[in-house]
Amino acid sequence: MEVNIRPSFRTKYATVPQKKVPPGSISKTQRLANEKRDKDIIKTMWIMVAWGLSIFLGGFAIWGLDRVFCSTIRRWRHDIGLPWGILLEGHGWWHIMTGIGSYFYIVWAIWLRLCLSEKQDEYMLNWPSLFFSLPEVIPIASVKKKNGQTASNGGVNGKANGKSNGGVDGHAKIP
Repeated sequence: MEVNIRPSFRTKYATVPQKKVPPGSISKTQRLANEKRDKDIIKTMWIMVAWGLSIFLGGFAIWGLDRVFCSTIRRWRHDIGLPWGILLEGHGWWHIMTGIGSYFYIVWAIWLRLCLSEKQDEYMLNWPSLFFSLPEVIPIASVKKKNGQTASNGGVNGKANGKSNGGVDGHAKIP
C-alpha cells in the first residue's frame, strides 16, 4: 500500500505503474500539494486500520469476558432487568463490534483501491468525527452538486491537520 502512495517510496519501490506526467506539466507547488495530500491519505488510512482493528478485537474481548464470567453477568442481567440488562449481552456486543470493525476494513479497501488507481481526486473519504461517525467514500462530484464545495482528501474531518481550509465545515472551496 504505502510504496505506491507514499511519495518518498513511489519512485523507488512502486509495484503499480504510475501515470507518466511530462516534465514541466505540473508545477512544483502542485507536486508538493499532491505529496502532502498523499501523506494525509496514508495517515488517515492508518488511523482507520487502527480503529477498525481495535473495535473488532474489542468485540472479541467483551465476548470472551462474557464467556468467562457468564454466571456473574447473568445474575447482574437478572438483577438489573429489562431493558438495561440487554447492555450486558457480550455476544450481542461481539456481533455489533465485529460488524463495525469489518465495515472499517471494507471502506479502507475501497479507498485504497481508488488511491492505487489514482482516483483520489475524483472521490473523497468523508469521516466527520473519529468517535461518533463511520467513514464513507463518496464521489466528489456529488459533494459539489450538494453544496458547491468539497473536502480535501486524506484529512480527517475534512480538515488537513485539524485546521479549517477556509470553507464551510472545514471544506475547501472549489473555484
